[in-house]
Parts: sequence; C-alpha cells; structure tokens
Amino acid sequence: MSFLVEETRDNRVQIIRCPKRIDITISSDLRDILSNLIEQGKYEIVIDLTQTQYVDSSGLGAIVSRIAAARSNKGDVRIAGPRKNVKELFQLTHLNQILKMYDNVEAASLSYER
Repeated sequence: MSFLVEETRDNRVQIIRCPKRIDITISSDLRDILSNLIEQGKYEIVIDLTQTQYVDSSGLGAIVSRIAAARSNKGDVRIAGPRKNVKELFQLTHLNQILKMYDNVEAASLSYER
C-alpha cells in the first residue's frame, strides 16, 4: 500500500493514509503529496499513521516539510493514530511539541472545527 489521500465529507480536511513503513524509499512521495495539497490551497491536513509501524528520519522530514506553509495559511498538519513506537519516536525527536497528535482520524479532523 502506498499513500492514499481522502477528503472529509465537507471537503475541508485532507487525510493522508500512510503505509506500514515511511522510509527513504517513499518519503519523497509523502513530501510531494503535502506540497501538492498546499499548492492546491488545502491547508488542513491529517496524516493517518494508524497502519504505520516504522518511520525513519527521512519520513520524519517529509512529515514536517510543509508545516510552516500550512500554518502560514491558517492551517496545520496533524497526526492521527500513531502506534506506541512511532509516538515514542516523535517524543524522542521532540516533534510531539511541534505536531498535534490525536488518537484517531476523526478526532484529528474534528480538531480543525474548534
């Protein structure tokens, strides 16, 4: 499985469903997806990590690559459903202080309405 991009029913929030591994072999794909969404004016993005078991440094780089662009347009990139080991990686790298994390996609999507 590669990345799958979906929209919420109101077409407001973009959900990127990620594969089991985000590593150097596919991290550029994630970076391109994020860039394309930003270029299309879609700034409210949820990265769904519920199926992801492994993220390397290039994957982390891809995840954070477009945060500034989204935030400068009153949007954000949020994380949904990270597994324990992935959540620990975010904590180890202090990215948990930069990215908002939610237990599931629904909670992350709804957080944009607040």
